[in-house]
Amino acid sequence: MDYWMHEYEEDGGAAHLEDPIDIALDWYRFHVVEGKTSALQWYDHSTGVRASRLAFLLSFILSNQIEVSDSDLVLLMDLADLHVQKLMDPEFLTPNNHGLFQLVGLDALCSVVGWRHACQGARTYAREEFISLVKSWFTKEGIHIENSPTYHGWVPLQIRELGAMERFRDPEIQRILDRADEIASWLTFPDGRWVRVGDSHGNGPKLTGPIEPQCLPENGGCWAVQDFTESGYAIVRSLPKVEASESSMLFVSGTTAPTGHKHADDLAFVLIERGQDIFVDSGRYGYNYDDARSYVLSARAHNVPSLVGKRTDPYVIDAADSHLEPIVVEQGRFTIRGVVDRPGLFMHERTLSYVPGVLLQIDDQLNNLTDLQWQSNLHLAPDLIPEISDTGFVVRAGDLTVRGEFRGEGCEITAVRGETDPYQGWVSVGYLELAPASVVVATCPADLIESSWHITFEQ
Repeated sequence: MDYWMHEYEEDGGAAHLEDPIDIALDWYRFHVVEGKTSALQWYDHSTGVRASRLAFLLSFILSNQIEVSDSDLVLLMDLADLHVQKLMDPEFLTPNNHGLFQLVGLDALCSVVGWRHACQGARTYAREEFISLVKSWFTKEGIHIENSPTYHGWVPLQIRELGAMERFRDPEIQRILDRADEIASWLTFPDGRWVRVGDSHGNGPKLTGPIEPQCLPENGGCWAVQDFTESGYAIVRSLPKVEASESSMLFVSGTTAPTGHKHADDLAFVLIERGQDIFVDSGRYGYNYDDARSYVLSARAHNVPSLVGKRTDPYVIDAADSHLEPIVVEQGRFTIRGVVDRPGLFMHERTLSYVPGVLLQIDDQLNNLTDLQWQSNLHLAPDLIPEISDTGFVVRAGDLTVRGEFRGEGCEITAVRGETDPYQGWVSVGYLELAPASVVVATCPADLIESSWHITFEQ
């Protein structure tokens, strides 16, 4: 319907709404009169959006700005009742961001046809559930829980653009949204891209000052550090005054909420040095449930260990408030520790020690509960091609040389790029678009517990 609705907004011609009304009536004919079904008939998000569109159309019909026959009006009212009844079902309400569209659609529809029996108590229900949902969507630190920085920025924006705050006024929700806005820039790279964790893409706000720096001893420099580890993020980056082209940034993830946007990236990281992507995340790809989507959700697509021949699903994971410990400074380095338990697969403990622009040390303990070999994966930016040796790799990134030395008895170092059987070595570059990227892989015996990467950066 949206094409014609936009046409109406351009010139106010009510005739533009005749086609959307025909679409609504056709939906009713197909699903109700003929009793047929379709995949999105009662899909959570779609139902909320349809309710909003139906409210828009009925507002014009009931104010006599556009005419329909009495029989068509009866069908449209019945269609409104069906949507209100569905959206009033507590078991139908989705706890993620789709619930926002459901509740706004319900409130919009009953603001237009509030005298209908189906709407009894609907607007009170919508307001109460909206407040409850938004409170559940953000941690005490203000981080959105869907495991994707993009959604941290997108959800507050949608709340505002849908007019939800005008519909469901609540000062506590306003404070939550203000806090989300305040910290959003920590979740972007120095050039303004949302950090590519989970289903993230696009650009957000750049970090600006003032920032209280945290300095390393022995001329290790001063850095912007944000400890969101209670929510599952640890961030060490250059101060805002440093040009993006010269910046460093380490972003570590260990979020826990089992939402549809979560990937198997617990204790994974992404890294920028001298403004260049070095170690990257494979990104969201898209929401088609095909082999590529299955890959980007799995541990094989992230800078974490994975099992050979077995997909590590993001939802096979222990319940925890966070998988990360607070950031500390030890031996002149920023140190981030974490642990994740994947029941029936493995227990993974990781310590990352970081001096921006100098070194990254990754110490892993993997208690493998299977008899499968496992892999330690390092995903390089698409334009980086590593030289592989028996003990590690070297790669040139502009005028920066990145050297990685692996320690782990009985392991073999290889590089993978653009493979499809099985999938590995891909980075999302657009919706449903992947590009080849090199992955340095250390394949290790099933019973090897301790391993490490010692990575240095030389100019």
